[in-house]
Amino acid sequence: MAVLVEVEFSGVTAQQYDTVDQRVGARAEQPPEGLLFHTAIITDTGLRVVDLWESTEACEAFIANRLRPVIREVGYPEPSSGPKFSDVHYHFERRQPVGA
Repeated sequence: MAVLVEVEFSGVTAQQYDTVDQRVGARAEQPPEGLLFHTAIITDTGLRVVDLWESTEACEAFIANRLRPVIREVGYPEPSSGPKFSDVHYHFERRQPVGA
């Protein structure tokens, strides 16, 4: 079952996010296994991430094996909120028509 994952980090900047994102290798060209959707929002207080994953297990594996070691090296604070996991009842993805 797909899950929506939300997490917030107080005080994290766009530059810190970009550094972690590049080191973890999570850009659209090489998304982590099981990641369906990712967005990062820089807010007045820091960073908010909202992801859609194929499963809780896929997300937790990515966090444990790829993300957590890098965010510790970069100096991210502990999350101020989350990660919050919510079961998704329904979602769809808008795709470009073939040949467009």
